[in-house]
Amino acid sequence: MSVVLVAAGQSSRMRGVDKLMLPIDGRPVISHSLEALEDCKLVRNVVVVTQPSRVNEFQDVIASSGFSKPVRVVAGGERRQDSVRRGIEELHCVCDPTEFVAVHDAARPFVDATLLERGLKVANRIGAAIPIVPMKDTIKRVEHGLVVETPDREKIYSVQTPQVFRTEILQTAHEIISQDVTDDASMVEKAGGLVGTFEGSNENIKITTQSDIPIANAIALGRAPGSAYRFGIGFDGHRLVDGGPLRLGGTDIEFDMHLKGHSDGDVLFHAIASAVLGAAGLGDLGSNFPSNDPIYAGADSEVFIKFAVTKASDHGWEISHVDATVIAQKPRLAAHVKAFESQISNALSVTTEQVNVKITSTDEVGAIGQGEGIAAQAIVTLVS
Repeated sequence: MSVVLVAAGQSSRMRGVDKLMLPIDGRPVISHSLEALEDCKLVRNVVVVTQPSRVNEFQDVIASSGFSKPVRVVAGGERRQDSVRRGIEELHCVCDPTEFVAVHDAARPFVDATLLERGLKVANRIGAAIPIVPMKDTIKRVEHGLVVETPDREKIYSVQTPQVFRTEILQTAHEIISQDVTDDASMVEKAGGLVGTFEGSNENIKITTQSDIPIANAIALGRAPGSAYRFGIGFDGHRLVDGGPLRLGGTDIEFDMHLKGHSDGDVLFHAIASAVLGAAGLGDLGSNFPSNDPIYAGADSEVFIKFAVTKASDHGWEISHVDATVIAQKPRLAAHVKAFESQISNALSVTTEQVNVKITSTDEVGAIGQGEGIAAQAIVTLVS
């Protein structure tokens, strides 16, 4: 198998940070991707496609890393698909042709041999294969600010890379499809080919925004040799309705609206509890506390956090660190951060130094930006 590693993006959503050179566990993101391909016995050679101005930079990175497999760096094109095509052409020019080629985003540093093996198995039968993961959130199709459709979430998946193809199938698709596409599988589909699927990985994240950095570091920490760490990601959001106070982070805030929910609607506590459960492999909040169970109606969400911590402890895990973000346009919450951190540390039975809470907004974009709701996300690291 050959691999085209796509590293030609602009990092436009990273606020000026070069995501491919961003250190994750002390090494650049692209080094993680390359080392994973170096370690995979299925991979014979690699072509890195990058911006013309960065060819020498990446050649230096590769030269200093001591890779034993052939790794070439070439300049990409204007579009992603143009870059991939140049990578395929380079493979045919300088490398022994292989029956299969995988296309992978360099900004996904946690690819591994298991993913490539699963993809190769499906591509061997069907000709093209993509990794997918189930959607966790409800999906809405929106036009002019209004919901026009709620697709069945059970039939919708997020698509990742590496995408694996029989080389002649991908090459043909690039020759006959010229319109813009977002991935190589779309080209094969438009060319009339079949695309199979295989199980992706929730750890196979793409570094896209600043919020992905702590997640990536947590994954790297958990993958370190001899490590006994787990991480979990939690998210929750609720609509604001009339009537205060606002219950958030275990704190009652003077405000003329509150979060509507089956319990007390505390999205910050819910996100943290969900992250703890996820890190310990204990399902999600809904499966442990069904919203149709009347016993939880109006419940203090501290109950959910304490339950999650107890169950995690029963499985040999303790809280190491919590990093949480509240996303709200209104009310202003910066003055309450210390109170949130104190309440969270009490609920988790940890010190405040182990808890970090941030406040952000969407700059008036979307429902939250219009003051219709509040959301929270959390990353929890567990240690055994």
